[in-house]
Amino acid sequence: MGSVKTSFVLPEDLYLELKRRAAEERRAVRDLVIEAIIEYISKPREYRKKLVELITTPSQGASPEDYKEYDYEDV
Repeated sequence: MGSVKTSFVLPEDLYLELKRRAAEERRAVRDLVIEAIIEYISKPREYRKKLVELITTPSQGASPEDYKEYDYEDV
């Protein structure tokens, strides 16, 4: 199976936690993100909706302009 390179904006505190966990588990951040995405798509739609709401809820340092800058108006 091929690979696709992508990028996205994360709140800083979430990224720092992700890096911390990756270091604790001696794994790459990339591997944790892939694992999280696989787990997410395996869940029922209602669970996914709640997760998207949690992730897209405004947090310190993020703003609606972040979505516009990266064409994420439909998130």
